Amino acid sequence: SNDIRLFRPQLNIKRLSNSMDRLCMPGSDFDHEELIECIAKLVRLDQDWIPTEEGYSLYIRPTVISTHPYLGVAAPDEILLYVITCPVGPYYPSGFAPVRLTADTPYVRAWPGGTGAAKVGGNYAGSMTSNR
Repeated sequence: SNDIRLFRPQLNIKRLSNSMDRLCMPGSDFDHEELIECIAKLVRLDQDWIPTEEGYSLYIRPTVISTHPYLGVAAPDEILLYVITCPVGPYYPSGFAPVRLTADTPYVRAWPGGTGAAKVGGNYAGSMTSNR
């Protein structure tokens, strides 16, 4: 079938909203269904970029950044929400197959009260040290 389907859009948008709330960004109470419809329209516009090979997909990344006109440690007053799409293939060169993982207890990504449950770019920084 050539139908275009979004994978768990309600859950992904809820995570975006929760992440915005966790980071004290204004607008975290946006209309989820309206954003899902906007993303669906974007995907229809970008449909020629959707790979047809098994294991490939169109990656969709809603992103929110502060556009407040100063740098500092404070909640933003202004934000920009935008969506990036990009065709992607299998994450691992071997395709979808089991991989060995290391649990490195000195370095943790998520901890109660932290931002591990939020979709935050900084969450990935902690994995860099253990991968050295």
